[in-house]
Amino acid sequence: MKKTVYTILILSIVIGVSLMVFDIMDRSSDGFRIPARFKKVVVDLSDRARSNELLFENHLEVPSSIELFMQSNAAGEKTVEVISESEILGLNRRKIDFNVGQYTGNSATSATFVMDAGKYSVYLTSPQTDGQIAIGYQESPKESSEFERLYRIHEGDLDNPPAGYEEIFSADLLGRSWQTKVIYTLSLATTKDIGLSVYTSAQQGTVSVDLIGNTSSLIGLGNPARNRICDQLETRLTPGEYQFKVTCENADGQLYVFLKQ
Repeated sequence: MKKTVYTILILSIVIGVSLMVFDIMDRSSDGFRIPARFKKVVVDLSDRARSNELLFENHLEVPSSIELFMQSNAAGEKTVEVISESEILGLNRRKIDFNVGQYTGNSATSATFVMDAGKYSVYLTSPQTDGQIAIGYQESPKESSEFERLYRIHEGDLDNPPAGYEEIFSADLLGRSWQTKVIYTLSLATTKDIGLSVYTSAQQGTVSVDLIGNTSSLIGLGNPARNRICDQLETRLTPGEYQFKVTCENADGQLYVFLKQ
């Protein structure tokens, strides 16, 4: 079965509609399958329309990784907005929004991102409609050395990969115009777990790194419009040939791609 995982952001910031299988799920009669490790907020959308309504806010005592997992059994698009009083690594702003359609079962809008210590708040905009929206979230403290490494990348020092990762491509982007330029080819005779890190310091234009294979693909990594840092994205690849491709237009800054095999 051909499975395409759309990954936009990451450090992780990984956003999109993903088909995921979890070992332990919170299975409920409303169709939601929030992973059991997440805290959960469920909102009934049938009572009123909402415009930037505060759902919850938390205070991070230390820099942390925040995971979100969002589902809804209601038709129509809902917007979940996260606003942080501290920096969100990989972004040049302190807020990010997610569009949540009608996703239940194994489908969801999901994201992972890293924040410095401080308060963050989660807001909902939605029309009045039959159904609910469920938001799962988990906060995990980052080791100080790991946060410092990621913060250096956030500040533009991109040559800071995790241990075990090797550079497969780097380039200055200013003046480049590439449409799915092949930068690296990976040929696998057996199933293999790999890790991928993509960092860009671009503040404008289009930048995208795609991993394309016959049976699985990762698309849209290192997108400056959503997140400039995709860190330690791990995936299992089946035998076959995989090409790493870069699209770049009207961008500035640099791009680094690292691979762990």
